[in-house]
Amino acid sequence: MQANWFQTSRSLVLSIILHLILAAVLIFSFEFSPKPTPPPKPIVNIVKAAAVDKKQVELELKRLKKQDDEKIEKEIKRQKDLEKKADDAKKKRLAEERKLKDIKKKKEQETKKRKTEEARIKKLEKEKKELEKKTKLEEEKKKKVEEEARKIEAEKKKQEAEQKKKEEDKRKAAEEKKRKEQEKALKDQLDAELEAEQQERDLTTIQKYQALIIRAVENNFNQLNLPDGLSCVILIRMLEGGKVVEASIVKSSGNDLFDRRAENAVYSASPLPVPEEIRLFEKMRNIRFTFEP
Repeated sequence: MQANWFQTSRSLVLSIILHLILAAVLIFSFEFSPKPTPPPKPIVNIVKAAAVDKKQVELELKRLKKQDDEKIEKEIKRQKDLEKKADDAKKKRLAEERKLKDIKKKKEQETKKRKTEEARIKKLEKEKKELEKKTKLEEEKKKKVEEEARKIEAEKKKQEAEQKKKEEDKRKAAEEKKRKEQEKALKDQLDAELEAEQQERDLTTIQKYQALIIRAVENNFNQLNLPDGLSCVILIRMLEGGKVVEASIVKSSGNDLFDRRAENAVYSASPLPVPEEIRLFEKMRNIRFTFEP
């Protein structure tokens, strides 16, 4: 804007200078130019014409100066108006820029605030999710602990029930064992008594048949030419029915003839008298006795 004003002022000054030079040339042209030889005229008329021309020039110069001044004033006014408009425009532009800057700043603040709020909300959501996750983990952990506690309690009750059952079974088993032992003891006692009675009866029967066998052997023994007082121990093996399969001297009398005749007497007495009951016969299938006729 200042450059335009300087250029305009310069143009006006140059214009004024040119007008002044033109005026000076005109004046000097009237005063100093060689005057042509005019026809003879009265002196009064010539002076009057020159005076009129100079006055007109001055008037013209004044008019031109006035026009230039008016132009300068108009230009100055126009320049001032332009400057004012430019200044107003600049102020308006600056105001608009400030307004835009304020709007931009406000927008940036709002954007920053929005981003801050979004970040805060995002952080809150993250914290919420983490809290929910932590709560869920805590609940799962609590459920797991409770489930483990229930399992432990159930296992404890099961073990207690099993232990109680074992103790009950053990008690019952002990009672059963005691009862069986008592029954067995009673049975053994009865069996022993019966066995003793049976043994006694069997012994009596066996002794009876053993006496019969000895008598049968003695009846078949040849005592001829043998000294008195000899004896030996004979082992006899028999089959069912009393048939002798073996007769041997387990303790000699010291007299070979006595021992041989004793063996021969056993074989001669075969079959020997034995009980018909197999159980009794089995007890005396092998019999040993002292033979002393």
